[in-house]
Amino acid sequence: MKVIMSFFIIFGLMSLLNSREVFADQTLQSRIDSTMEGGTLYLKKGVYHEPIVLDKPIVLVGEKGATFQSCSTKPMITVTGQDVSLIGIAIVSCPKDESPAAILVSGQNHLLEDLTIVTPIRGIQFDNTKKSMVRNITISGQGSENGVDLWQSNSNRFERIQMKHVEDGFYMENSHHNTFIENTVQNSRYGFHIMFSNYITIRDNISRKNFTGAMIMGTKGSLIEANKLTDNNQNVNAQGLLLYDIHESAIRKNSISTNRVGMYMEDSNNNEIVSNNFTANFVGAQITKIENNRITNNSFSSNVNEIQAKEETHNIIENNYWDAALKLDTDGDRLSNLPYRADPYFLNLSKDVPAYQLFFQHPGMLLLQKMLKSPESVLVEDNSPLMKNNIHFDIKQETSRSIAWMISMFMIISSLLFIYLGRKKI
Repeated sequence: MKVIMSFFIIFGLMSLLNSREVFADQTLQSRIDSTMEGGTLYLKKGVYHEPIVLDKPIVLVGEKGATFQSCSTKPMITVTGQDVSLIGIAIVSCPKDESPAAILVSGQNHLLEDLTIVTPIRGIQFDNTKKSMVRNITISGQGSENGVDLWQSNSNRFERIQMKHVEDGFYMENSHHNTFIENTVQNSRYGFHIMFSNYITIRDNISRKNFTGAMIMGTKGSLIEANKLTDNNQNVNAQGLLLYDIHESAIRKNSISTNRVGMYMEDSNNNEIVSNNFTANFVGAQITKIENNRITNNSFSSNVNEIQAKEETHNIIENNYWDAALKLDTDGDRLSNLPYRADPYFLNLSKDVPAYQLFFQHPGMLLLQKMLKSPESVLVEDNSPLMKNNIHFDIKQETSRSIAWMISMFMIISSLLFIYLGRKKI
């Protein structure tokens, strides 16, 4: 009997030791590999140092506080195949991380959601990825790599991504039919850097305090709409919106303010620039070598120089609002009968001798400009400018104005009460 009991005790101990060894050897990657396709794996709060690969249709969900810390030559998370979902994860890379990106993505139909990435390297790299969604992401860098990098990746959608201190917020090359909605990029080089990519939608984004709000080169059939490109003046070559080699695209309803140059456009044709608000830029717009574009119903106000043109042909420039224009409406059509002509004389003069900027709007400079007019070929002419500004201010400005009115009314009512009560006592 004692022999039998001893046998069972030894067998139980061996089983217990074996089970502990299996548990100790079970890595996160092995848990991922053992998850069935279509299944969900939940990560508890904690720090994970193991780079992982998600290569089959599963959902990886992290509890609040589930964090990956990386310092290797491999991406912290590699997503490939199709139908992978990565949700609720934080990634923190060490300063000496040598991997190509914190998250490397290829394949199709993926979802990346509710992620936080702090890294000196690329945040998310798409390589031959299509039909995937990225939303509710925060990326903080050190100004040396791009936040989101796309190469030959088509039909993807990026929503509500917050980025700061990266090289370029979004860098995209040879990638088509991608959509960017409600993203914010600040304190970086380019907010958006688009190269040789067609049918792109950039709508309702904010790009501020960068060298350039958006740089778009070599595109066709794209839409740039309702974005706020502001305070992009951190460099002598800074612009709110830089367009080069753009064709058959629409640039409309954008708020472009307090940039060094609001919009720079070159070698572009058959585009629509409509209902944009160019406010408080040093130069509202610079256009060079553009043809067959329609520039209409835009607002140019409080810019040091409204617009400068060179070698522009067969463009329709009409019905814009110019706060520097002389206005006279004799037939009640809300259009001025006096054409507006923009002469870049002062801008060209101060470009050759920057110190002349001190004489901006000086009476002597204005007289000199009238006497020595620029050639007709560099003048921009709007034959029927708007009498009133039809472009509405943004919500923040309206809110500030409402608050100012409320404060004013409060002060007036307080003063009247003070006077009334004082007289009553007398």
